[in-house]
Amino acid sequence: MKKKISFIIAVCVAVCIMAALGYLYGKSVDKGDLPIYESAAIYPAFSMPALAEKASTIVSATVVSIGETYLEEIPVSLSGNPTESSEVLYNPITPVTLEIETSVKGNDTVSTLIYYEEGGITPSYIQLPDGYTMEVGMEVILFLNERGHGWGAQSIFPVVGDDVILNRMALDYVDDSDVSVLNTSQIDGKVRSQISNSTVSVMGKEDFLTIVEEMVNN
Repeated sequence: MKKKISFIIAVCVAVCIMAALGYLYGKSVDKGDLPIYESAAIYPAFSMPALAEKASTIVSATVVSIGETYLEEIPVSLSGNPTESSEVLYNPITPVTLEIETSVKGNDTVSTLIYYEEGGITPSYIQLPDGYTMEVGMEVILFLNERGHGWGAQSIFPVVGDDVILNRMALDYVDDSDVSVLNTSQIDGKVRSQISNSTVSVMGKEDFLTIVEEMVNN
């Protein structure tokens, strides 16, 4: 019975490894010589107040450069014992440098930060991150942990002009009267190409930052 359980655990972990690399649940599309895989990452879901509390850094910033993707090694145990790491999972990470415009939480004495996007271009495939892929010139509001990582799409808010694009989670914490609907065709190409819906919900960036700041201070 113990052998059977160990075998089942080993199979489950192996499946998780494949999923994380995008080979099991990833949707591949040819782009040049490299296939593209959608993110298979799973993040805990947070409310806006919980996300504001969990994040070590919250900023409004603009992408100024994107570094080379590297593979981060993550030890994995196939025996079911986390202290016995017998395999290694490779997770593509792309360092993104941003120029800070407004710091809501974190070190407010620095002018730049590095966001470690979980995805990127490897020699054999392209792994898309969960949420928006950073491009030079994009302005975003980011919620990051102490290591410079986010929690997928829920922690990335693209800025379009004077407005910020809201996700479903954020809509529960803002006043309906402050929200408007924007046609996707009116959005800058860097963000527009990553949105499948014809419209998005937006509100003033400064108003949104004020709400986030109140959550941080409460």
